[in-house]
Amino acid sequence: MKKLLLSLALSLGALSLTPAMAAAPAFSATQMSQVKIKDLSFKEVMREFYSGRMGYASVNDEYVESMPNIGLDSVNSDGERTIALMHPVLPYENVTGEPRYLVIIEKVQVKDGSLVSCHACQATADLYSFKKLDNGLFQMVSKTPENVEFSSGWGRVSLNQTSIQEGLQPLGKNLIGSVFMNNYMSFGTISSWWDVLHLPESDFINLYTLGDAGAENSGHYEEGSPLHYDYKVAFKVLPENATYYPIMLTYEGEKPTEDYDRINSVNYSKIVKFNPVKKAYE
Repeated sequence: MKKLLLSLALSLGALSLTPAMAAAPAFSATQMSQVKIKDLSFKEVMREFYSGRMGYASVNDEYVESMPNIGLDSVNSDGERTIALMHPVLPYENVTGEPRYLVIIEKVQVKDGSLVSCHACQATADLYSFKKLDNGLFQMVSKTPENVEFSSGWGRVSLNQTSIQEGLQPLGKNLIGSVFMNNYMSFGTISSWWDVLHLPESDFINLYTLGDAGAENSGHYEEGSPLHYDYKVAFKVLPENATYYPIMLTYEGEKPTEDYDRINSVNYSKIVKFNPVKKAYE
């Protein structure tokens, strides 16, 4: 059972590996640059990207109401309505130090005015990056492809802006991005994984699973129990003259084997690299 729970946790993080981009059109920097808006307000962003889909929706939910929001599309057969939420704009710098701005539009499901929330309830998001022109307009640099999927749980997408901002760093010769942790808790076990957000300017924005970030079951077994385990996985980006930098993962602590027959003390490292064909770290 524990193995299934851990597999479920990691599979949630691996949702971003779904090859949805295969059906998406090829990236065009020229087409991206044609999108210009006067500011990055909720009104202007929604009018630019969601015109014809917006409508009034009654919402009585603390999380949804904490951000600017509006209904999208029609109520589905389950009585649920998609609500678009705009997170605060996240400023960052590209690899040459030029200012950029990340806009996150989260899309959640609401029923009878409340967020549809459960362990398996998912959400998604659309991400857009912009630069500010000399005339004051904001020009789009990149965006996520159509139908991209993100790690999510309890009806909310797992994109913590503080974690994203803290994890911002060069991830390739011409690539800025962020490495940040996500986790999943079930039956006293917390399983974590590292996600990697790529913010390229010559390709689509996308999220990838880097790998295991650790796990511990102290909510189920006390520290003195022979069945207790707790291990952590640290990451280190290894800059080199490459399109995508390798990343070293270092495991330390008490880690169960794949079949959970044994719990061993571990202290080792491995290097993972981004495969641009498979669009995955491996």
